[in-house]
Amino acid sequence: MQHCDITIVGAGSAGLTLALLLAPLKLTIQLVEKGPAPEPAKAEFKRVSALNLASQRLFAQLGIWPGLSEQLAAYQQMEVWQADSFGRIGFSAPEQQLPALGWICDNEQIRQQLYQALQQAPNVHCHFNAGIQRISQGEQNVALQLDTGELLLSRLLVAADGANSYVREQLQLPLTHWDYQHHALVTTLHCQQAHQATARQVFWPDGPLALLPLPDSHQVSIVWSVPPARSEALQALPAVDFAKAVTAASQSVLGPLKLAGDRQLIPLRMRYANQWVQGRVVLVADAAHSIHPLAGQGMNLGLMDVAALAELISEQLQQQLEPDCPRMLARYQRWRKSEAQSLILAMEAFKRGFSGGAMLPKLLRSVGMKLLDQHGGLKQRMMALALGNQGDLPKCVRPGLRPASGAVDQSRAL
Repeated sequence: MQHCDITIVGAGSAGLTLALLLAPLKLTIQLVEKGPAPEPAKAEFKRVSALNLASQRLFAQLGIWPGLSEQLAAYQQMEVWQADSFGRIGFSAPEQQLPALGWICDNEQIRQQLYQALQQAPNVHCHFNAGIQRISQGEQNVALQLDTGELLLSRLLVAADGANSYVREQLQLPLTHWDYQHHALVTTLHCQQAHQATARQVFWPDGPLALLPLPDSHQVSIVWSVPPARSEALQALPAVDFAKAVTAASQSVLGPLKLAGDRQLIPLRMRYANQWVQGRVVLVADAAHSIHPLAGQGMNLGLMDVAALAELISEQLQQQLEPDCPRMLARYQRWRKSEAQSLILAMEAFKRGFSGGAMLPKLLRSVGMKLLDQHGGLKQRMMALALGNQGDLPKCVRPGLRPASGAVDQSRAL
């Protein structure tokens, strides 16, 4: 039997980031993951994420950005257009007086960098290849029975175990969800023309195709959202025919493409937990919400969840209060549910606005995109959302502000 202050279930990017944020507070932390420990990522990019400025500031604060920046691709331009129309909008880092609009990084590389940093924290104990057999809550703690035979007792349990959260399921927390009836087809392609550090997205009636720049200037990672039957047909195509299909769908913006990686199909579903807190258990990141990858904001949203939770726990310690205070957990739920709802609604409106190929709606979308591209104020607001500079951000990621955790008495262990 092991007693601790906080147990984090899930060693994805969100869970590892939370553990690293909490480590300086000298709390005793257990991290439980059903899979193996992160290993050095291979050269091939598989599942990628777009990191915005808020996430970059968070990783810089944690000290992993120097190592991570060597393995990612910054993009200075963003181009979005509607296929076979005049509707187009573009964004530029120089226009925003920024070094980059964002960064494309392999998810496993992020995990590996976080885990490497976490190994320097003696108060964080990791349990890998450890499944959960039972969860039970008492007045003083949450009990976690692992299939390794270990019993963990903690004052707070954080579920960071992904969209198919076991913790959320076991607690029977109500969930709003729907199937987008689309699969994301993900792979890497070699492009004849250099991508010029530009992220591109083209909208077709049956779904968008995103071409994301990788560190090699002649490689892109694609996320192609199409109905299941078409995605399966595309996955079954010979490599040459598949590359031709992507070239056509991208309207040859980067010239002829050539397949350079394995193809993966990911079913797209929206999930939103109606309740993020139950007793001493709290949900974060994909365990609380999973959204359409349309704007690549899924990881950024989850990272802001854990930064917010760490900030509130830090404030509890400053006030000589406990990290499992119900009032603090309710505050976290109100804060982050509001932010998640706003982003989900924005993504739903954007997705539905570009669905369908009827002539009149298509013409209206084209006119709307052209007007938006020419309207500085609206374009700036849209860019602020994508950059992570809008909304009620945790203090540690706000531009120009020092994190509140600097004032915490880090010698105080509970």
